[in-house]
Amino acid sequence: MAIDKTTGRALKFLLGLLLCWHINGYSQSENARTLFAENKTAILQIRIIDITSGSKSAIGSGFVVNAEGLVATNYHVVQLAASKPEQYRIEYLTAANKTGDLQLLDVDVVNDLALVSAIDLAAQPLPLAVAEPPIGDPVFALGNPLDLGLTVVPGTYNGINQTSYHPRVHFTGSLNSGMSGGPTLSEVGEVIGINVSTAGNQVSFLVPVSALLKLIAEYQGGTAAAGDMTPRIGQQLFDDQEEKFGRMLALDWTTMPLGQAQVIDDLKPFVKCWGGSNSSSEKAQFLSADRSCRSEDNIYLRGKFNSGIIEYQFFWLEADKLNAPQFYAYYKRLFADFVPGNKAEEKDVGGFVCDDQFVTGGDNSAENKRKTKTVFCVRAYKEYPQLYDVLFLQGTVDSSRAAFLSHFTLAGVSQKNAQAFARKFMGVAKWP
Repeated sequence: MAIDKTTGRALKFLLGLLLCWHINGYSQSENARTLFAENKTAILQIRIIDITSGSKSAIGSGFVVNAEGLVATNYHVVQLAASKPEQYRIEYLTAANKTGDLQLLDVDVVNDLALVSAIDLAAQPLPLAVAEPPIGDPVFALGNPLDLGLTVVPGTYNGINQTSYHPRVHFTGSLNSGMSGGPTLSEVGEVIGINVSTAGNQVSFLVPVSALLKLIAEYQGGTAAAGDMTPRIGQQLFDDQEEKFGRMLALDWTTMPLGQAQVIDDLKPFVKCWGGSNSSSEKAQFLSADRSCRSEDNIYLRGKFNSGIIEYQFFWLEADKLNAPQFYAYYKRLFADFVPGNKAEEKDVGGFVCDDQFVTGGDNSAENKRKTKTVFCVRAYKEYPQLYDVLFLQGTVDSSRAAFLSHFTLAGVSQKNAQAFARKFMGVAKWP
């Protein structure tokens, strides 16, 4: 069978493309093998040991960053030992199966980082990059996934995620449980990020190495807390919310319509928003439209206790086929079902103290005379006395055929910032 010139050129192009893919794949594999061989002594499995049983309670990864045995990892990897040093200790395991104890030195809970130290740990420290690699460059995450031993995961550097408030590197690769705290290396073997989380489907995130450099500088400058990390963590949480709310409150909060109401549009990069309605349902007894916005880079403290959460929601309801009593009964159930957008245990926070009242004109403006029921609840953090969780709920009560409901949750906020947020929220989101 004869092949014409066009088909021949296409075949040559295809063969060249396949050869290019083969060469690139081979090159990436060679880089992975080289980086593994040259750096495996500096990468550790971090173990949290229950002192009484002598058994592992949690594992993660870490890596040596200087010749004095300073080791970097994630805060969430060592959190049990940081919170309960009387029950847990930190241990390392090297690729050569050597074990030893680690001492917690400093933390950065906002960026989920921790510094620990080892005595007599013979390892060449990993160099820390001082500049970001170009977007699209191959990079290599190393760690100890699922207690299977040291593993290399190749991927792609996609730059800093522009949709989150706290900087995170978008890494196209699969991070698995146990790799947290390990390094991701450039092709030349420099640490460009610290493994921290995954969203699945080859979407993972790293703490930028710049945050680690800052923490090391602070520790070496003597700003770390000796022993109990609680004051250090409390100050970090307070400073973070001060900067965050300062920036957010300074924005011009634009609005968008939801039914007959005006609601807050995206506040980037603080939250991501979604919405929906039942407008296409022929069986619906009432019309419902909603918009929900929530932060995604929240701060892990322990267990189910997270801070830094910002959440706001809006609901527009119209009675449609329901009569007034039926509509009121549904609306009353919806109002009563609201809970805070974050969870915490009794050991972490006090109980909510709430104030509810009926008001006319939620923002006290002359043009807004709607009657609403407003609920404002506050609970205090037990270990961080300057910080609170806030739950706000407001719903109109002056129409039997329609209603507008708004809600926000703030976690780990000062009294000043909570009040400023509430004032601006009520002034922007409303049904005129």
